[in-house]
Amino acid sequence: MSKQEKASSAATPQDLERVREILFGGVIRDHDARFATLQRDLERLQKSLDKTNQELTNRDRAQSQKLEEARQDLQTTAEELRAELRAAADRLSDEKVDREQLGNLFVEIGNQIKGSGALGSVLEGLLQAAE
Repeated sequence: MSKQEKASSAATPQDLERVREILFGGVIRDHDARFATLQRDLERLQKSLDKTNQELTNRDRAQSQKLEEARQDLQTTAEELRAELRAAADRLSDEKVDREQLGNLFVEIGNQIKGSGALGSVLEGLLQAAE
């Protein structure tokens, strides 16, 4: 057997692993350390993203609730204003002079002016009738 054959048959897998470790060990350890660092950073970022996502969901829920409360307040206020407007319109209807009453009053004024011819007595009669 030649020296090469003896050397190649004598090389065991453990020997090859040692040679590989000598040649590439530092680079592999460096890559493993970088990979572990990147993995930790990625996990930290994922946790941060999940936390931010949860906060945004909570804020969205709170804003939706506030918006719904504002809508209900607005609706309640609008209903109250409508009720006040109806009440004011009803009061005005009650307080205004009825057309029939106004017509009768003008007829009476006309009759008194026609009969007596004195405007002063008509006005006195109106004032007494109003009281």
